[in-house]
Amino acid sequence: MKFLPIIGAAIAALIIGGAAAWFLKPEPPKEVVAAPPVEGEHLEEHFEEYTIKDRIITLADPGAKRYLKVTLGLMVRDLTPKPVAAGGEIEFIAYAEPEGNDGLDTAAPAVKIKVLPNLLKVQDAVTTTLGARRVDELNSSLGMERAREELKGRINAVLPKEKQVAEVLFLDFVIQ
Repeated sequence: MKFLPIIGAAIAALIIGGAAAWFLKPEPPKEVVAAPPVEGEHLEEHFEEYTIKDRIITLADPGAKRYLKVTLGLMVRDLTPKPVAAGGEIEFIAYAEPEGNDGLDTAAPAVKIKVLPNLLKVQDAVTTTLGARRVDELNSSLGMERAREELKGRINAVLPKEKQVAEVLFLDFVIQ
């Protein structure tokens, strides 16, 4: 009977300790959720595609005239900031039909062709960069990859700052 108060105190201490642990337990870590996209923010990169067609370049092989016919595809990033509509408002533009043609459009629609800025400088960069190569430098995949990277750097140097070549693609590549 001497042990009954000690056992009762031990049971009471366990109950109080368990209750304290249950009330003071740490919260589980909250799940990290990405912030929702801001209106007007572009999550996808948009590339403009340009083609430089049928460049014929004399290669730098000593003693023999060797030519390269190449067509390039350029994936160009436009880095100009895009305007964001304030307050989520939508702008509507109203069009009026010109008078005198009864709503019939007799003119052919104008096709707007995108032209790469500084096109002449870009063509010169392509010609001088590839014209400094020899056939043995361009015959391997490693050589073609080096030529791609050098072309990318040289073309970016002559483009305006708001345009940037992300990738150079060889669409046609023939050595004769």
